[in-house]
Amino acid sequence: MMGAPRSVMYVPASRRDFLAKIPSLEADFVLVDLEDGVAPSAKEEARDNVRAAVAAGHLAGHRPWMLRVNAGRLGPPPEDLMLVGFAKPPVVVLPKAEDPDFVRALAGRFAEHNAATALMIETAAGVTCATPLLAAHPAVCMVIVGSEDLRLSLRARPDPDRAWERYALSAILVAARRCGRVAIDSAYLKYRDRRGLERHAAVARDLGFDGKSCIHPSQISVVHEVYTSTEEEVDWARRVLTAWAEGNGVAKGIVAMDGEMVEALHVSVAEQILGRA
Repeated sequence: MMGAPRSVMYVPASRRDFLAKIPSLEADFVLVDLEDGVAPSAKEEARDNVRAAVAAGHLAGHRPWMLRVNAGRLGPPPEDLMLVGFAKPPVVVLPKAEDPDFVRALAGRFAEHNAATALMIETAAGVTCATPLLAAHPAVCMVIVGSEDLRLSLRARPDPDRAWERYALSAILVAARRCGRVAIDSAYLKYRDRRGLERHAAVARDLGFDGKSCIHPSQISVVHEVYTSTEEEVDWARRVLTAWAEGNGVAKGIVAMDGEMVEALHVSVAEQILGRA
């Protein structure tokens, strides 16, 4: 499994000025978008902008970046596939993933350019075959939830607690963990609503997601805060590791700490908490 980002910042490829600002972004990953964030009439201009950003060095040497190609019944258009070969993104994002055989073929093609593949699951069909999709090819490294399209697919109504979405989130997360893939939550579109973002992000964090998509730079720090371990969690994790070491937990298999029995699984949880810190 690749390193898990807390934040994935979407940058529309149609905005050359936004692409130039990528080196200054604080996001863990940047997703350069050719799909929904770009008007149909601006697709070719967006591809030209990506080529210019690569030539200018805006996409190199700063942080991992991904290129989201366009969806289509027959796959991404040839122009997008040619751009993958030119730009050589570390990760190519396939939107609206539903067919494992389709994913297998494209992930293999991207792997020839040394690119991993991230899948966007954003339909009922994608949710129901999440595990086969994520297991389709070894180069598949990540799943990203697309909540807005998913809600349309399910005919669900908006809900600040995301009750309509929790089954789908859980199904996608179980598939990601089964296949050893990174799981990234969807974006929160009300970018000026800090409290709403915190609430939205906490739902997926508490389920076990690794990070969240962002659509505005102001969201990045909030998402990082939500996905970073709290002081209380860090304190507990450190005490667990200390008790495990001092109590020779490797040999005994279990030790006591503050009236709580600590096993190897608690050590794994503690290490994850410290990793997020």
